[in-house]
Amino acid sequence: MRNMIDLVPYLPETAAQERSDKKEYRYQTVTAAVESIVTLGIGAGFFVALAAFLAAI
Repeated sequence: MRNMIDLVPYLPETAAQERSDKKEYRYQTVTAAVESIVTLGIGAGFFVALAAFLAAI
């Protein structure tokens, strides 16, 4: 992939698009991290509830 030719023309409006892409990438990264934390929290809560249920039997 190092020898790949970039066919996108370098126009002034591409700089604004690159900044927007960086913001979107950062937003997607933060969203993915929050989603992972919430998923892990839900999973841990499920296992704690299951353990408490099995301990009560």
